[in-house]
Amino acid sequence: MKTREYAVVDPERVRVEILEQSENTLIIRWVEPGRCHYGEQRWRRRHARASGVCVVSRRAIRRGDAVFCPAERPTPVNASAMISVEAFGYSI
Repeated sequence: MKTREYAVVDPERVRVEILEQSENTLIIRWVEPGRCHYGEQRWRRRHARASGVCVVSRRAIRRGDAVFCPAERPTPVNASAMISVEAFGYSI
């Protein structure tokens, strides 16, 4: 079975606009110049599979933290991106 590797997202280059939000789902506009653009992308609440950086708050995310991640199929280019649930004040 072939595994995919995704490039690490550079939060400094990404522009994120939250279009809709609930406790378990985000609809965002994602713009990453020269790489990808999603006009309306659905993200779901999950636990981080790896450590990283929140693209909204720029704070560190540790493996196991509550985060929002892209939920689209097929797997999007920004699949490794995460937004910390804490960035929206939701309880973990």
